[in-house]
Amino acid sequence: MKRIINTLVVAGGLFFLGSCTDYLDVVPDNVATLDIVFNNRSSAERYLFSCYSFVPEYGSIDQNPGMTAGHEAWRYTITGDRWVGGSSAFLIATGLQNTAEPYNDYWDGERDAKPMFRAIRECNIFLEYVSQPGRVRDLAEPDRRRWVAEANILKAFYHYFLFHLYGPIPITDTYVPISASPEEVKVTRLHVDTVVSYMVRLIDQSYQDLPPQISLRQDEMGRLTQPAALAIKAKILLLAASPLFNSEYGENAYYVNFRNKEGEPLISTTYSREKWEKAAQAAYEAIELAHANGHELYDFKKLTGADLPEELHYGMNIRAAITERFNPELVWSVGTQGTGWLQNNCMPCICPGLTLAKITGYGVLQYCARATYAPTLETAERFYSSNGVPINEDIEWVERGDYLNRYSAREIPVEPEKLNTYSYNMQATNESGSKDAKGQTHTAVLNFNREPRFYGSLGFDGGTWFGNGWNSVVPGNSTVNYIDAKKERESGSKWGGLYSVTGYFAKKLVHYENEISQDRQTVFEYPFPIIRLADLYLMYAEALNEAYGTEKLNDVRYYLRLIRERGGLKKGVLGQTQDVGDIMEAWAQYSSNPGKPRTREGLREIIRHERQIELALEGQQYHDLRRWCIAEKELSKPVRGWNVNGGTVEEYYNVTTLYIPPAFTKRNYLWPIKENDLQIDNKLVQTYGW
Repeated sequence: MKRIINTLVVAGGLFFLGSCTDYLDVVPDNVATLDIVFNNRSSAERYLFSCYSFVPEYGSIDQNPGMTAGHEAWRYTITGDRWVGGSSAFLIATGLQNTAEPYNDYWDGERDAKPMFRAIRECNIFLEYVSQPGRVRDLAEPDRRRWVAEANILKAFYHYFLFHLYGPIPITDTYVPISASPEEVKVTRLHVDTVVSYMVRLIDQSYQDLPPQISLRQDEMGRLTQPAALAIKAKILLLAASPLFNSEYGENAYYVNFRNKEGEPLISTTYSREKWEKAAQAAYEAIELAHANGHELYDFKKLTGADLPEELHYGMNIRAAITERFNPELVWSVGTQGTGWLQNNCMPCICPGLTLAKITGYGVLQYCARATYAPTLETAERFYSSNGVPINEDIEWVERGDYLNRYSAREIPVEPEKLNTYSYNMQATNESGSKDAKGQTHTAVLNFNREPRFYGSLGFDGGTWFGNGWNSVVPGNSTVNYIDAKKERESGSKWGGLYSVTGYFAKKLVHYENEISQDRQTVFEYPFPIIRLADLYLMYAEALNEAYGTEKLNDVRYYLRLIRERGGLKKGVLGQTQDVGDIMEAWAQYSSNPGKPRTREGLREIIRHERQIELALEGQQYHDLRRWCIAEKELSKPVRGWNVNGGTVEEYYNVTTLYIPPAFTKRNYLWPIKENDLQIDNKLVQTYGW
């Protein structure tokens, strides 16, 4: 994929034959130029790579709305309604989406967005020439079929990306020449079911011409494979089956009068169980094909050989599943997707003795202490207890008073005779590092007794940060990194505006081998996941439950167990005496609602919760809340964090409301089209409610 990205500079100059980003503009029909482009294999291949260049940057907090438009993480605001930085997606989170100049406008390719209709057009141009056998010189037939399949799958994917934001969209299936009349280039929005059938048909007709796996890893990683294509199909069908487009309880009745200019309805408001059955089948086929071609859940010990204690190992499983380049869990990811900048915005400063003069001298500020992408308090609360159930249901948490007192501070203990969970994940009192006035180290009760994915995903005041030169697993070693996020401390507001506004840090998104010190900075970029195997497992579990209920309970349990055990929720880990990897056992032993997994509704809640934990901070939750039609409730809540302007334990551990967003209303489930587009194309209708 590095080779692919490198060619894009050339490809952009040669083949992007127009500068306007409006989707109605047509590439100039320079037949002579296109004939030259597709005259030989080399230049035609570069054109194919240009088609890949439109894949949205999933690891960008500016370009991927899933990363910032929801409330999983927060950034800076001024006076509650203005934003500091360059992210259109964050303006959506603050309720400022509009029809005059929409933010993250993927319809037109404006406001921190790539032009999806232009991407489709480039694919159509490619297919116009390469679909004809013998037209491209020196192109062998197997390669030609593969390239055509790639362009078709990309075209389906770009339609899907528009579909998951805007719902009913136009289908642009063929290359429209410059000689076309104004009427011929106008488009209309089509029924959701029509769009879904089209995307699925493209994939079904093409995916078998893709390689089952990439053999030339150095040159081709990131290109589409058969498992990737079927995973995209599963994503499409899961969305089509979800309440936003497949209402069982009237969730999408709001769209009953959403019609195009021809008067045709665009979204069905009647329920179809068959859609869930199709989604389950598609997810199963994608999983089976992925397994057959070497995809598996990431295991840090197995793949790195690192001899870590369980307390660190299971946290690293979830962290490295994201940050380890092209690891076997990734079903599809493209390029490095700007993840150097992403990590820049997730890393706390943990450089003892660093001064502003040293920062200026060595340029460390580029990566150090810029943790402006800050997970919210709600994200921290969402992770399970160490017993594998929600903290508000955990009977041990409730009986100890931990849940009621979760926002208070507690001293971090240490057992001198043995190393325990606290020793690896927190800064114990008798160890070096920042302490309060009494020489004690504290953190929130909320940060104690949590599942390993909590410690692998989040950094927090008083917590450890594995990596950044930490080359020993012995707590107290001088290389251990501790986070001190209080006011004027190393990981806090000491460096001005570059700090976590919530007090939490997105550790999950930072490669553990990154090293930031007084005189050195090394940042390992990685391809951000578009689809990984754990996502497919969760999709399958959700579709099974929705289609068949408790009839398929054991299958749902099996796939959830795989994810939970990889995350450290199993008997024997961290002293567990019960089999907490199994949802039936965990809820029976530790939940105040032990019968929850035994009903379709209870299992739905568990699956959704599991999805929000496993895929936390990966840009999935915002879109899940929308497709489940529960964003009105979840995205209307106040955004909260710790009082990061507090310099003492007593001041810092107070819950602070960072922002009270405008109510998320029904119209926000689907995005608006720019008003100017409606004037240019009188066949288009605005998204309902806008």
